[in-house]
Amino acid sequence: MASKPALLLNGKELGEHVNLASELLTAGVEVVFRSIEELSIEIGPGGVRIRETVAGRDLAEFGIVQVLAHQRPTATLLSAVADYLDAHRVHAVNATGVGVPTRLFKYVRLANRGLSVPSTVYLSPRFPAGSYRDLATQLDLPFVLKTVTGGGRSVFVGNEGEFTEQLQDASSMRGLLAQELVPPDGLYFVLVLGGCVSFALQHRSTDGGDMLETSNWEDAALVESRSLEPVARETAVQAATALGYDIAGVRLVRHWTTGQWCVLDVSPNPPIGSGGHIADKLSAYSAYLRRRLTRPHQADSGSVLDPDVH
Repeated sequence: MASKPALLLNGKELGEHVNLASELLTAGVEVVFRSIEELSIEIGPGGVRIRETVAGRDLAEFGIVQVLAHQRPTATLLSAVADYLDAHRVHAVNATGVGVPTRLFKYVRLANRGLSVPSTVYLSPRFPAGSYRDLATQLDLPFVLKTVTGGGRSVFVGNEGEFTEQLQDASSMRGLLAQELVPPDGLYFVLVLGGCVSFALQHRSTDGGDMLETSNWEDAALVESRSLEPVARETAVQAATALGYDIAGVRLVRHWTTGQWCVLDVSPNPPIGSGGHIADKLSAYSAYLRRRLTRPHQADSGSVLDPDVH
């Protein structure tokens, strides 16, 4: 018997060959057939967990995971699943993520790299509305509903009626993300350019609008990069590096009770030429371009502070 089983995703037609699984088992190979909608994805303080929901097995327990078809929402979830499999050294077949990195992928990648992100639960298109109470207990109230891919409108959910309404309105076949609302003690936008913190803003208020990723520039104050806590600077740079972004806008929040810095969002296309404080952002961007063009092969200095921005 092989030491670990194989998981075949979206292999319904192959799974209908009733003798196949028994023949393979006789040969010493256990094969498990599941659809993509039978996966549960959760991100919490202990890291990421992706499991199949029929028997509750973690994907890290399988020796190989193969994707046999790509019906929706497979493509949306693949990059997150592939990153999880890679982190646990599970051999993946035909599971390479495609397209623009999704919001779900970013959270999985950041958590896999040891960074703190809000507790998050993937709600598949089949997620039962009756599971609201369990979800509310896990994430506390209110929590936030976001799109899986990014963009779109994020909303607060504070009761079962609002939750049911949002699920019914989720005509997108990709599902939703339910996410903990981190109690904020400081909310920041940090511009990371070339592995250095080059620009930072602090939102004066930490109301719901800011937590839902609105760009309320009028309510944000410019902060000297050196005045940011070293942990905050390191977290921003590590978040950009984890996603392979040489240019990134990182949104950080400091947890009110634990003081831990949490990554809310990382964008490879930060609003440098729009929103508020454009002159300061352009100055930082110009310094980055000058540094990259004049010293393209220079090794990083090891400091997360931009040497060309004061």
